[in-house]
Amino acid sequence: MQIEAWWMLAVLLLLYTLSFVDRIVISMLVDPIKATLGLSDVQIGLIIGPAFGVAYCIFGYVFGLAADRTSRRKVIFGGVTLWSLSAGLSGLAGSFAGLFLFRVGVGAGEAALTPAAYSMLADRFPRRRLTTAMAIYQMGAKLGAALAFAIGGLSIAFAATIQHTHWPVVGNMEPWQIALALTGLPGVLLALLVFTFREPLRGASTNASADRPPLIPFLRSEARALVPMAIGFASISITMYSLTSWAPTYMSRQFGWHPAQYGPALSVISLFGAGSMIVKGMIVDWLYGRGMRDAHLRFFTWLLAAAIPVGAVAFFLTDPWWFLIAYGIMQVVALQFVVFMGATLQLFVPPTLRGQVTGLFLGFFTFLGLGAGPTFTAFLTDYVFQDEAKLGMSLATTTCLTIPLAWICLRYALAPVRAVLARQGDPEIPRGGA
Repeated sequence: MQIEAWWMLAVLLLLYTLSFVDRIVISMLVDPIKATLGLSDVQIGLIIGPAFGVAYCIFGYVFGLAADRTSRRKVIFGGVTLWSLSAGLSGLAGSFAGLFLFRVGVGAGEAALTPAAYSMLADRFPRRRLTTAMAIYQMGAKLGAALAFAIGGLSIAFAATIQHTHWPVVGNMEPWQIALALTGLPGVLLALLVFTFREPLRGASTNASADRPPLIPFLRSEARALVPMAIGFASISITMYSLTSWAPTYMSRQFGWHPAQYGPALSVISLFGAGSMIVKGMIVDWLYGRGMRDAHLRFFTWLLAAAIPVGAVAFFLTDPWWFLIAYGIMQVVALQFVVFMGATLQLFVPPTLRGQVTGLFLGFFTFLGLGAGPTFTAFLTDYVFQDEAKLGMSLATTTCLTIPLAWICLRYALAPVRAVLARQGDPEIPRGGA
């Protein structure tokens, strides 16, 4: 494997990590933002969820189409610049509307990264190593979460020491505003790293004679595989984004912990999850290399089955350390799903459609996950249980509804996925593990 391929993967991993820092750090600032702007849990849910999720959904296809037709490096550069500026400028928000608008910018910019990244990874790495490569890329989600909790906590502490500083143009800023600016703006410079590697040739890992149908006919022809996959991954996405968005607040309300306490603990969980992704990617490549065509989905359904009982009891635990263990199991076992979805799509989607189909999938599950997950949980807290102290009940309800649904849908998708790969002839026959 060429050194340049691994360097490209390293740059994409760094940018993906940065995207999750900017996506998650706001969840550590919920209570200060509420106090400054006078917001409710539902309004916070709208800022964390739909503001980001709807934009991600809409621009996922737009940037996916651009990635299929233009330079993928330029698409990524534009997206990283947009989300970094929006994340940094969120610190200037003085109202619900202003913060909502900047989060829309973050969602739109981040939508550019993964469709283009997946397309380049599929063209640079052979199938027998694709899942491992994508697992390394997806480590960025957990590394980003770890950095968000760690750096976010440090940024908040540092911001508190300079909150009385009078800044040019903007004047005095609250600690949460300074923290958002500190974590967001560095991405503007890091975006330039995409020009340090060459763009791979399209279709390098697929059969050159493969059919390249238009988007709509392709979606219709493979609907039996794509529809249950979309519903299943969207369901687990609701759980992932709900837990990620509200876990810090839950730790604060339920156990009285503050960011300096729960930040390091959640960071350790995220780092452990990041390391486990490589292991899971290698296992899937090993299974796929020995003839299990649906290995990516089948293996993930095994993980979901193991997570269902854990999710059912996690939010009824009264000891914070036992809760962290249960939460960590869910994060490591069930909530790292994007690599399984992404690798499956890259195996049977034509090279000229990879960006668009990936963008549609990412947009769909992000819209339902980030758009509905945090808000649905907040709705349960405010209007069903009508008690902020019962946030755990809301999270438990969300988890117990969505994980079983995801398992059912993805089990149903196994046979259609096998049929699609068999019909296409599996142009690169894998012979071993990663």
